[in-house]
Amino acid sequence: MKSSKCLLSLACVLAFVFCMSNSFAQNNCRDENGNVKKGGIALTRDDENGNHNTPTAALSYPKFKGGNKAMYRYIYKNQQYPQNLKNRGISGQTQVQFMVNPDSTITNVEVFKTSGYKEFDDEAVRIVKSFPNWVPAKQDCQDIPFKTVVTIPFDPERAKKN
Repeated sequence: MKSSKCLLSLACVLAFVFCMSNSFAQNNCRDENGNVKKGGIALTRDDENGNHNTPTAALSYPKFKGGNKAMYRYIYKNQQYPQNLKNRGISGQTQVQFMVNPDSTITNVEVFKTSGYKEFDDEAVRIVKSFPNWVPAKQDCQDIPFKTVVTIPFDPERAKKN
C-alpha cells in the first residue's frame, strides 16, 4: 500500500515538473484572405532562458464532420447487423484502419483488429467505405494524408431497436 502511494506521489511530482517546463500553444493558420483560423495545438518547450520556443509541427488529427457523436450516429443508422449473429445475441467490435487523404476522401480501408467474426469485419469495412468525406489532418496548416483507426461496435440489443 505504501509503495503505491509513493509511486502516485512520484507521478504527480513528475507531471508537475513536466507542466512547468512545457506549455501548450495555439498554432493558428491563415486562409487565402489572411484571416486567422485555428490550426491545432502544439506542445512548446521553454529554452534555457525561460522563453517559449515557436512550435514547429502543430498537428490536428482527421475527424468525422460533426465529431465522434455524429460518426457513431452514422454507424448505427447505416449498420446492417449480420442476422445470424443478431439472432444468437452475439456482440463484438472491429477496428478498421484507413487513410484520410488531403482531399478529404477515405482510401486503403482494412481490418486493423478483427472481432473474430468475418461477418462483423466485413460489415465494419463496408460502413467505413460508405463514410462521407472527413476533415483531413493538418500539419503546419497544410492538409496531409493520415492513417486513422475507428472502432465499429456491434451490439445486438441496440440492433433490435433499429
